[in-house]
Amino acid sequence: MMQHNLTTEDATPLHSRMITCCPECGCRNLVKDNHRGEIICPECGVVVEEQSFDFSQEKRAFTAEEIESRRHNGSPISALSDITWTTVIKTSDKNTSAQLKRAVKWQTRLSWEKKNFLIAVNEIKRICTNLSLPRVVAETSAKLYKKVQKKNILRGRSINGFVGACVYCACRINKIPRSVVEIYEQMQFTTNRDIRLCYRVLVNELSIKVPKLNPVQLLPRYASMLKVSAMVTSHAERILKDFLRCLRTAGKDPKGYIAASLYLACKEMGEHRAQKQVAGACSITEVTLRSRIKEYVSAKQDA
Repeated sequence: MMQHNLTTEDATPLHSRMITCCPECGCRNLVKDNHRGEIICPECGVVVEEQSFDFSQEKRAFTAEEIESRRHNGSPISALSDITWTTVIKTSDKNTSAQLKRAVKWQTRLSWEKKNFLIAVNEIKRICTNLSLPRVVAETSAKLYKKVQKKNILRGRSINGFVGACVYCACRINKIPRSVVEIYEQMQFTTNRDIRLCYRVLVNELSIKVPKLNPVQLLPRYASMLKVSAMVTSHAERILKDFLRCLRTAGKDPKGYIAASLYLACKEMGEHRAQKQVAGACSITEVTLRSRIKEYVSAKQDA
């Protein structure tokens, strides 16, 4: 587990009837991270609850402009419910002419664009459900896919590849740490390379400014897979920040640096983990792990 260093602006003491103490250590002074929407134990670093809602009162409005800016006019329209049902006319009557039956047949058929979008949205929903992604990621993915359709970028390219690219791009936009490999493992009839190619096309054609992926956000997941303590996770986070400060990591897989920082932290804190075990948890090779460790050691010696 990872201990969070929160400022007074990001964290507030929690007064809740539902959650009174930490399930791991029993600490009652729980802290709410307002930036991430998480309830955290300050003693052991356990995330007791995530994606929590803010039920506090909004700021008061005094002027007409402030009242207008805070006005709510119903729930927003979701991009996931943009597919409308068509009217189906009953044609079982004997008096119905053949010409009318043909017209009804064409009326009930979906266009290629709607059928394509329906397939994509169902696949987006399935991936987001399997990865436990929030609804905002699914909606952002659907909006991106619709823009791809309107720009006619899909011609000659894989639907599944663009679905994976849209989900990955939506995760990056909403700052949710998910790798391409995790999305690829939930998909069929596509490859990891195809998703990456479609992602490049998506970003270039739509001119999307995607925020950089922070490897520090990915570290707690791999630390929990290795079952290391909170002390090791905190030390690995400090080593990883040194990696990012001392080395040029652009264009390289962040999992290599995460694995190296976890391995070094385990070694320094006395919790032995074999190179094969660390590399397997981070889905990299042992050669990559040793290369990243050598890069870090040489950079520290030069400094």
